[in-house]
Amino acid sequence: MTGDAAAQTEPRLRPPAESLDPRVRRLWALHGLIATGFVAALGIVAIVIWSLAGDPPAAALAGGLAGLVALGVAASLIGPGIAYRFLRFEVTPLGLYVQRGWITRSWTIVPHSRIQAVETSSGPLERSLGLATVEVRTASAAAARIPGLDEGRIARLREDLASLAGEGVDLIV
Repeated sequence: MTGDAAAQTEPRLRPPAESLDPRVRRLWALHGLIATGFVAALGIVAIVIWSLAGDPPAAALAGGLAGLVALGVAASLIGPGIAYRFLRFEVTPLGLYVQRGWITRSWTIVPHSRIQAVETSSGPLERSLGLATVEVRTASAAAARIPGLDEGRIARLREDLASLAGEGVDLIV
């Protein structure tokens, strides 16, 4: 396939209009820092156990662990800002439109007629920041997941999806 033919088959979708709540960057950074802390703790335990069992190259192991932790901290602080820029969504007359990914991009359009459930979940860190995740389900599977929305935006998203689907409008207070 030539370059011109390949360019014609690529999606020509505009980016969705809405971004996530900016606090989601803090949530993702906390998740990354917690995972990095867990890896650091495991590494320290491994070095101590190895030291008790024999004579390991402790300085080299500690240096390697410090490098790994530094990499984890850097990824935890830089990655959320990049991910935030590339996860967007919009409710359109056609359906829910979600774009995600900065290395591998994906575009998902869930037609209103296919939506069967809109679920909201939030873990302890999400709740502490006033955020939650919305998952839109179809008959076949989970079709779209939108993290990092505040309660007001979730309510408007549910209302928009219900009114455009034409069903369940009486559920909205």
